[in-house]
Amino acid sequence: MSASKALASRRIQDYRYFVVYQTNWNDNDQYSHLNNSVYNFLFDTVINKYLVEHAGIDPSPVREGKRGESPIGLVVESHAAFFRSLGFPNRLLLAMKVVKIGQSSVQYEVGIFGPLKAAASGFDRTSNLVIDPRDAEVWADSLDEQTVAVVGGFTHVFVDKEKRKSLKQLPESLRAALDRLVVQPSRQEARL
Repeated sequence: MSASKALASRRIQDYRYFVVYQTNWNDNDQYSHLNNSVYNFLFDTVINKYLVEHAGIDPSPVREGKRGESPIGLVVESHAAFFRSLGFPNRLLLAMKVVKIGQSSVQYEVGIFGPLKAAASGFDRTSNLVIDPRDAEVWADSLDEQTVAVVGGFTHVFVDKEKRKSLKQLPESLRAALDRLVVQPSRQEARL
């Protein structure tokens, strides 16, 4: 299987963290679909939402008069593969996983699924997934059948916030939060 086919075959089950995004009118371009620049914004949004809310990353340079203690992630590589168009006025599911954790770097993958239709609330898939409870109403069995529209992501190198020097190693709390999202590649993917 080629790398492109492997990406195009991604399913909801391949990811571990999910956020719903309501598209906006200004996300569309003159061709009535999401402009390609919006996808980078979406990758950045889901990844940094997880880091701030679940991994203790403090992106602000100053909080209560003090410099934040946590490191920051700088993007050193990004990519995207497009399989079908999406656009306003749809709700999308941003699905994220961690592909690889290095000494000071992390490689993320984001799959974008949609459009979503609301499902009955109370559907629970949280046994091995991290789902924002505010987004629980979108889960339905039909999502299991949905194919990915876009797969992309980026690589962060974590640095000291003030000196901008690469960390020797990730803080344990950050590594533990990222470990929760690691998905091992299938044998077929590992050969690509």
